[in-house]
Amino acid sequence: MSRGVPVELESVDRRFGKLTALDDVSFDLKPGEVLGLLGPNGAGKTTTMRVITGFLRPDGGQVRVGDIDVGREPVQARRLIGYLPESAPVPRELTVRGYLSYCAKLRRLPRAGRRSAVDNAIDQAGLGTVAYQVIGTLSKGYRQRVALAQALVHDPPVLILDEPTAGLDPRQVADTRSLIARLGRQRSVLFSSHLLAEVSALCRRVVILDRGRVVATRDVAELSQAAGIAHLDLRLTGDLVRAVAVLRNLGGVQSAEVRGNRIVVRGTGDDLGQRVSAAVISEGFGLVELRIEQGNLEEAYLRLVRE
Repeated sequence: MSRGVPVELESVDRRFGKLTALDDVSFDLKPGEVLGLLGPNGAGKTTTMRVITGFLRPDGGQVRVGDIDVGREPVQARRLIGYLPESAPVPRELTVRGYLSYCAKLRRLPRAGRRSAVDNAIDQAGLGTVAYQVIGTLSKGYRQRVALAQALVHDPPVLILDEPTAGLDPRQVADTRSLIARLGRQRSVLFSSHLLAEVSALCRRVVILDRGRVVATRDVAELSQAAGIAHLDLRLTGDLVRAVAVLRNLGGVQSAEVRGNRIVVRGTGDDLGQRVSAAVISEGFGLVELRIEQGNLEEAYLRLVRE
C-alpha cells in the first residue's frame, strides 16, 4: 500500500495562445493529505491538475512529484499518479474486471501481479458486488467508482481527482466522500470540488485559485475565521419585529430577520455578540438565549474570489 509522496508546484505558468491560464502558481501537497482545490469556473483548476499529471507542460516554473521533475520526466511521474478527470468516460460494453484488467495492462504492470492489482482496486473502490457486471448496466455512482478504480489499479502514491462527485445524488456523494477520506489516509490526494461543505468535511487545507492565480493556501479553520462574519441566533421575550428594527440599526450588523420564534443576525466584529446583547437588553427585551457561530469556508471563499 502506498504511503504518499509530496507534490510541489513552484511558480508555474501556463498559457494557451494569448490566454494566461496559470500565473505564478505555487503550492504543495503533503504525503497523507487530502488537499482541496477551489475556484470559480475558468480559475485554472483543471489546467493545474493536467500540468501536475504531465498531460500539459508548464510554460514556466516547475512541478515535482516526489523527486521527479514532471516537465522533464512526465512518463516516470505518471507512474506515481492516479488521475480521475472530470466526467471520466468508461467503456460501457466491458465488465468492471475486464476494464480494470485492460487498464493494468496499459499501465505495464507485470503479468503475474495484474490480477492482485485489479482485486485491490476493486476492493478499495467498493466494487466487489459488481466486479463481473457490464459497466453500462451500472448506476452513475458505480460508474464513477469504476473510473476511480482505474486511477488506483497501479497503486499510486498520489491521486488527482477532478470533481469526483459531479452529477451524483446525495447518497452517492456521501459514499464517494467516505471513499476519498479512506484513500487519503494512505496517499497524497488533491481534489477539486464546487461543494464547499464537501471540502470542509474532507480537507484540513485548501488552495483557492482565481483567474489563474493562487489567492489563498490556508487551513480551512483559519480561512473560516478570517472571513470575519459571525452568525447570531437569539431567543428573546417581547416584540421580535421591533427587536429586528433595533438590531438593523446597530453598527456591524449586516442583516437581522425573524425566523419562527427566534432572530437570526449576521454581522462583523469580534464583539458583535456583546453589542447585540447590550442593545436588546437596553431596549427592554429579555435575552433568553444567544448562540454565536463564526464564519464558514463559503464566506471566506466568496470574499477571496470577488476581490
